[in-house]
Order: sequence, then structure tokens, then C-alpha cells
Amino acid sequence: MGKSRRLIELMMAVNRKRKFTVKELAEEFRVSTRTMLRDLQELSGMGVPLYSQVGAGGGYQVLAERTLPPISFTENEAFSIFFASHALRHFSSLPFEASAESALRKFYRYLSEDVKSLIDEMRNRIDFFTHTRSERADCLEILLQASIRKLPVTIRYGTRKDETGRRTIQPIGIYAHEGYWFCPAYCYLQEAFRLFRVDRIGAAIWADVEALSSTVDVSEVDLTNWGHHFYSQRERVGVQVKLTARGEELFRNKSWIFPWGEVHHSNDGTGTLEMEITSSEIPFFAEYFFSFGAEAVVLKPGELREAVRKKLTCALEEYNSPSF
Repeated sequence: MGKSRRLIELMMAVNRKRKFTVKELAEEFRVSTRTMLRDLQELSGMGVPLYSQVGAGGGYQVLAERTLPPISFTENEAFSIFFASHALRHFSSLPFEASAESALRKFYRYLSEDVKSLIDEMRNRIDFFTHTRSERADCLEILLQASIRKLPVTIRYGTRKDETGRRTIQPIGIYAHEGYWFCPAYCYLQEAFRLFRVDRIGAAIWADVEALSSTVDVSEVDLTNWGHHFYSQRERVGVQVKLTARGEELFRNKSWIFPWGEVHHSNDGTGTLEMEITSSEIPFFAEYFFSFGAEAVVLKPGELREAVRKKLTCALEEYNSPSF
């Protein structure tokens, strides 16, 4: 095996093993321990973060920030990486933001000039517009890591009027909508699943698991099904809404927060939406269905129907008042 190929395979081996001895690697690559020592020194000089431990049980160890081996990309693969990054550029906050920018700079530096030119041109030819929010969401990375590792975090949460509320949560994941980041999580304070807006989380640190009186198994809960757990713990009311054909289209485009609603279709092209909400959500859904205008008519519950009717009446009064 040539030296350059051996170094590449050695880089992959040390990243895979994390902890090893010179003798183990020398035997695996069929070289002398002296040659292996020189190879490890070269890897260290290339930026692989190796740490040596002496004495019994010692050896080499790769630190947390591991370096990936060289990877070859086609032009289209290079385009796809910059395309994905470009699609997120309007968000004021992103997880691993600094690392992503650093990786793109490194990647861009070694591209050929003609590929760089094409990528630069692509940036002016495609865009993904979303609301650009001034609010920063600085805890995205720890919340994402906590959801992946299934570990709780302690957060300071509240509106601008209340920045002192502390609670321990088990994040389920994070998602973005309308320029904001959200984190569904199990809240140990309220003993139920809740939805948190990440820009309202002032700080987040790893929680002391031993200090919790009990832990909750959320291994089967993720972003695809957390809403069912959220609603299963609360008293619900049935909602029925008559939709025009245009109303059905609006519902499909705006049903990100409750994808479990079901529309029953009629022969005349209209449909009836049936879903369940909690009583505390009636003000939110009154605003939601009010935005449909005449394309949606709430049939029940009466409290939601009346809330939408009041909003429509207020809007009509404004249009009937003299203009100035």
C-alpha cells in the first residue's frame, strides 16, 4: 500500500476507533511501530486532533472535534451543497451556524474557478423567501443535540415581560416556520408536552438528570407524531368547518401546525374539515379561520363560530365607516 493511500485509510481508522495504540495500528496496516509513529505525526500535522496518554492503559485518543477524511465531489454534488445552504440564508438563526459557514469557506476555496463562477451565478438565479425575523434563536444547537441524544436541558423561558421562568424540558426536535424556530418538548414543570418558541428561550444548559425526581421515555416521540401526544393529555373539543374548493386549498397550504385534521369531500367540490383542539386554542383558531374570509364557515363549536363572527363584524364596521 502506498503512503498516501495508507494515510487516508489511517485517517478513517482513527476516526472510527477513537482510542488505540501504535502497536494495534501497526499490526492492522502491516507496518513497523516506527513507521506508524511517523504516520501519526503526519496526521497530527494535517490537523487530526490526536491526544497521547502514557502509562498503563495509555495510547492515542482522538479528541471530540474529529476531522473527516478527504471526500471527492462531482460538480452537481458541489452545487447541491451550496444550494442547500443558500436556501436557508434568510433565517436570522441556524443550528451549527458558525460551523456551516466555516465548512462552506473551506469547500469553496478548493473548487476550480469555473465551478466557483457557476456557483456565484446560481446565487443570483434562485432564492427561497421566508420572513426574516429580527429575533435571534441562540439555543438551536443545544436543543437539537438534546433531542438527538434524548437528554433534558434546563431553560430560561418567557416573553419580554417575563425572562425569569426556569424549567427543565426534554426536546423532541426543532422546526422552522414563517421565520421562527419552534421546539416541541416534554416539560417537567407542567408534566405535559408543550411547544416553545426558541427565540423566547433566553438560555439553555444541560440538566442534572440525577436531580430529576423521574424521567420520561420519549424515545418513540419525534416531529412526525408529537402532536398526538400533545393533544392526548388535554381535554379536546370537536371542530367542524365548511370549506369551499378554494378553502380546501388554503387549508392544505396553512395546516402546518395541525396536520392531523381530516377533510371530507362533497360532490359539489366543497369539503368539511373535522379536527379537535383544546379550549385554550379557540382564540388562535378564530384568527386562523378568519383569515380564510368567505372560503371557510365554522359550524361548531359555537364558541369558535362566535369568535370568528365577531372578527368579521368588526372588519365590516371598519369598511362601512367613512374614510378620511
